[in-house]
Amino acid sequence: MKRVILLVIFLGMASVAAGEVSTRVCLADGNTPIPPVDPNFPHVYPDIMVGTRLTIIVDSNVAEYWSGDLAVADANMDYGLLSGRDYNDTTHDWEGSRFPAAGVEACVWEWVEAGIDGFTLYTGSTGIEVGDWFIIDYTATNIGDCNVGFYDHSISWFDPIYYLTFSHVRTRDFDRSTKVDFVDFAMLASYWRPTDCSDPNWCEGTDLDVDGDVDPNDLMLFVNYWLEKTE
Repeated sequence: MKRVILLVIFLGMASVAAGEVSTRVCLADGNTPIPPVDPNFPHVYPDIMVGTRLTIIVDSNVAEYWSGDLAVADANMDYGLLSGRDYNDTTHDWEGSRFPAAGVEACVWEWVEAGIDGFTLYTGSTGIEVGDWFIIDYTATNIGDCNVGFYDHSISWFDPIYYLTFSHVRTRDFDRSTKVDFVDFAMLASYWRPTDCSDPNWCEGTDLDVDGDVDPNDLMLFVNYWLEKTE
C-alpha cells in the first residue's frame, strides 16, 4: 500500500514538473496577483465588487506551440465580460493582448458564436519563449457568480480543462469614482440607520446587505473593500 501511495505522489510531482500552460489572475495593473480563496481550490477567487476589472494572464513554462481559449458561456455572460486589447481592423487580431513571448505571428481572435463570449489564443510558430503569452481583461458586470472556461486545444476543443470562478458583490464605490474612499464612506454615513431602504436603489447602494437599513453590518461589509479600485 505504501508503494502505491508513493507512486501516486511521484506521478503527481512529475505532472507538476512537466511543462504546462496555465493562468493567473491579477488586478487591472496586470502585475498584482490575486491569490485563490483556498490553495486546495486554486481557481476559485475572493469576492470582487461589481465594476472591478481584473486581468487573466496565460503563461507557460515551456516554449512550444499552443492554442486554446478563454470564454464565458450561456448564463455566465450575464455576470462577467471578457475583453481584448488594441484591436487591429486589418488582421482582426487583438494585438495588445499578446506578449512577445508568444512568438512570431501569435494572434488573439474573438470567439464569435451564439451564447459564447471569449477569445481564441494562438502562439506563433517561431520565436516562442517561456513566460507570459496572453492577457485578457475581465470585468465584473453584475452581482452573482461567473465561471470563465480555460481551454487547451491539445486536451480538448470542446471542454475547458478548468474554470476560473469569480463571485461578484455589490460595489462599495457608491460615487463611481473607481475607488472606495472617504466620499463613499460619507455617503454611507449619510444614510446611517434609516429603515426604508428598498429595491432597486437600496439607499444609493449603501444598504449592502439589502435588509432595509444601513447599520453596523453594512459598515463591516464596506470596510472590507477600503481603498480598493473598481478599474
